[in-house]
Amino acid sequence: DPAVAAEAERVLDEALRVAQAGFAYDLPDGVDTKVGEEGMSLSGGQRQRLALARAVAAKPAVLVLDDPLSALDVATEARVEAELRTVLASTTALIVAHRPSTVMLADRVALLEDGRITAVGTHSELLRESEHYRFVISSLEDEERRAQAEASDLIDGEDLARPAEPKEAIR
Repeated sequence: DPAVAAEAERVLDEALRVAQAGFAYDLPDGVDTKVGEEGMSLSGGQRQRLALARAVAAKPAVLVLDDPLSALDVATEARVEAELRTVLASTTALIVAHRPSTVMLADRVALLEDGRITAVGTHSELLRESEHYRFVISSLEDEERRAQAEASDLIDGEDLARPAEPKEAIR
């Protein structure tokens, strides 16, 4: 049925746009390219964006994301976050995050300490009311700055000897 095929293509296009995964169209066989151990190798950020696109395309009632943007550079992360806001507006999501910018996507934040929820509120409320939350966010921001500095050093050529990423099946 052409209408079903057109709708599937529209959903795919939207999901790849949200996840900033348009590179999938440029792969050798486009979106049908086999990736992983038997196929093409992708970077961690590419794998993460394809996984996010798959999750978005499924249009689940509840979306569970575990640090969905951790392997992305800052610019790509910002674009994905902007697009993801529209998806999250109509979806219940549980997001585990270690980047302050990802935490700020949430309407409500639950702070875990030693496996227990110790505070719940908006990002702004928790910044105002929870000393431990302020400490955690500050620590995460420090880690993010260090990671960005290390990435900048890699780009500048200081440490090009990185171990190869393990291959895993994506499709």
